[in-house]
Amino acid sequence: MNALQKKWPTAVALMALLGFCLSQAQAADTNAPQPKIQFAELSHDFGKSAPNMELKHSFTFKNTGKAVLIIESVKAG
Repeated sequence: MNALQKKWPTAVALMALLGFCLSQAQAADTNAPQPKIQFAELSHDFGKSAPNMELKHSFTFKNTGKAVLIIESVKAG
């Protein structure tokens, strides 16, 4: 398994975080309650694995803000 395949879950999490940050920068009322995403971890290392082995990992996050968190789009980097 190449390095790119090992790192795609990290890229997905970081893209979600980036999308959230950009949407917040465009918010009209900065004094209004805002959502805030908090990840349990920002990266994951699968270590060594056998060829063609399916690897899965879930990134856990929660909204610690005071408004609804909406994730509209997630893309692998």
